Amino acid sequence: MKIIYFTTACQKEDYVSLSSAWRCSLNTSIQNLHNRLIRSLALTHEVEVISFRPFSRRFCTLRKLEAESKQEGKIIWHYLPVKRPRTIRFVSMRIQAKKLMSKMNLKDAIILTETLNPNVIKCSTQLARKHSLPIIGVCHNTPSGIRNTGRSYTTYLLNKAEDLSGFIASTYELNDLFNKGHRAYLTFSGILENKYQEVDCSKYGKYFYYDGNLDEKFGIYDLIEAFKSLNLEDIKLLISGYHVKEEKLSEAIENNSNIIYLGKQNVDTVLSLINNAIININPRPYSEDYDRYLIPDNLIDYLDSDNALIVSVKNHRLNKDFSDNVIWVNSSDIDDLVKGIQDCLNLDSNQRDIMVRRAKTDANRLFSMSAINKKTIAFLRLFLKQKE
Repeated sequence: MKIIYFTTACQKEDYVSLSSAWRCSLNTSIQNLHNRLIRSLALTHEVEVISFRPFSRRFCTLRKLEAESKQEGKIIWHYLPVKRPRTIRFVSMRIQAKKLMSKMNLKDAIILTETLNPNVIKCSTQLARKHSLPIIGVCHNTPSGIRNTGRSYTTYLLNKAEDLSGFIASTYELNDLFNKGHRAYLTFSGILENKYQEVDCSKYGKYFYYDGNLDEKFGIYDLIEAFKSLNLEDIKLLISGYHVKEEKLSEAIENNSNIIYLGKQNVDTVLSLINNAIININPRPYSEDYDRYLIPDNLIDYLDSDNALIVSVKNHRLNKDFSDNVIWVNSSDIDDLVKGIQDCLNLDSNQRDIMVRRAKTDANRLFSMSAINKKTIAFLRLFLKQKE
């Protein structure tokens, strides 16, 4: 079986260099999910990636991106050319994708595609139809959950999803949203990174950590106020992530020297900070929509820490598997966050070690790349059998 993966994701090192050319921070959760799924599949199978790299005339300092192909183990990354004029940009990308597919051996091939980028899903479904290949949509968010989009964007993507043969989704409800035809599907909450370069975090001393979306609606300002009210002189709060309004964040931090905004960090640094924290915190407020459709990807990474406890606002899906391994709080209200942090600090070392160890063990059983590979490859084989 050969897997052809249509995505906006890049090789890890290439994503770092591309991100540095942007005047605003890219959404790393999209990159992380697709990059990890690609590498998970490549543990056992060849994967040819057709990458529509993120580009913006307004926010990207590069004038264009050249076409390029490079190999990483069993993965071949095909980067499509990106031209500056918008009128020809996507036409040229589709032409190049068509040429790439025409040169591939498509015997026993299957396509996977992102479902939240109109150009990606349009191109992938057209080529799947042209070559009579099964095509699986990978769903990790709702269309309405993407910033600066409207109703027409949502309608278009959900209509295009009707052209897909099956679905991989992070929640059952997300599958129900996209999968109106009740086709075969697979769900899993996330994928753990299987290798990274450890970064020395000792200069920060003892700290709590949050990494993720810094939009106000995801609870970062509640966390800052909760930390201030604890008045812990010997512990810092480190914050990193994307979608930040820096002026507003600076005003919230004020002159508190124990709260440090690190900006957007690469994966190696984020995972090192997670691993060496006292507590990793997920303050995302509870809502029925968040609970149904979104898995906090930072929480998946938190579960793999060797040393840190976790405080998180409740999440129905993860509560089932990690009920005793995480300090769950009912809301992102300041009082609830304060209580959750205090509950962590009040644990003795034995209780702490047990919770951390169990969380890591269960997370690897469910979300390791090898575990995801096994269930996803078995799922994809079903479509090739149907084709026969």
